[in-house]
Amino acid sequence: MGASIRFSATSEAREWDALVASSPGATGFHDWSWLQLQSELFGWRFIPLIISHGSTSVGVFPVLVRPGRIPRPADPPFPYVGPLVPDDLLVDTLRAFRSWQLRHGVPISRFDLGPAVAVSGAELTDAGVEWSGDRTYVVDLADSSSEQLVAGMHRNAKRSLRAAAANGVEVRPARPGETTTFLPRVLSESYTSRGVPSPYPQDIGERIERWAVDRDDVYIAAAVVAGQTSGVIVALGSHPVVSVWAGGTLREHRAANPSTSLYHDVLRWSLDRGHTAADLVGRVDDGIARFKTALGGIEKPYTRITSSPLPRAARDVAVRLWQTTQHHNAAS
Repeated sequence: MGASIRFSATSEAREWDALVASSPGATGFHDWSWLQLQSELFGWRFIPLIISHGSTSVGVFPVLVRPGRIPRPADPPFPYVGPLVPDDLLVDTLRAFRSWQLRHGVPISRFDLGPAVAVSGAELTDAGVEWSGDRTYVVDLADSSSEQLVAGMHRNAKRSLRAAAANGVEVRPARPGETTTFLPRVLSESYTSRGVPSPYPQDIGERIERWAVDRDDVYIAAAVVAGQTSGVIVALGSHPVVSVWAGGTLREHRAANPSTSLYHDVLRWSLDRGHTAADLVGRVDDGIARFKTALGGIEKPYTRITSSPLPRAARDVAVRLWQTTQHHNAAS
């Protein structure tokens, strides 16, 4: 019998971040400081598990739960928070995690496997987890240039860039106070347009701005139209693939086409820093998919997982109850 998978909680940020950085699937959403920040914002409990294979630490498993007598899954509004482990150990890790859940009283856990994780549906089913597919859009920056960035855009995106330049749109690093003011407004407009409230607290901009101070691996850009700030965007650049997390422009300024310029600026920042790709993070709907594709984004699949140690019948009931709770919370 081969070496077994074990989990141990850590309080060492350096150990965690070193293991994250060694994984080809690493994203800014896996970083210790990001997970701590978001857990404080939402009132989650962050359980940072180190994955060991025999006596060797091989990866991390960030577990986010809502505290209570029976912990519930946190369901973060950003993707990819899940295990980072070598592909050949993933199925064993998922099986071992279900045993960990049973021992630690976590009946349901929800997490993701990012676009870089190679695993089949049959393997996931064999590991005993429920899964579904989702999509994101990634712009390849390897061996690219500023000219190739534009050349790789669709015609309508190029047209939007020219229109923005003609309308005097300026994109620059966000100034103090702009993230605090405009990030929650942009997020609120984005979610409200889809018929749901923003899941982020009102102080999300202030907390992100404070967290990003003096960090050279976080880029926050602002779009300015006729002297007025029209929106901001936040990119996490701590790993080879940049995660373009959240942002955009206010609807009142959209006629000037600032959004394409804002995203293009993040892509240029990523290119200038030598990143291999920029993940535009998520599909959302057909309109957003077209926008991200027009920027040169290539559709990439990723996987959403629900894990439970419960027998299948009990698991199905628990999952339905959890989903009902989530829908109720979103509507209230």
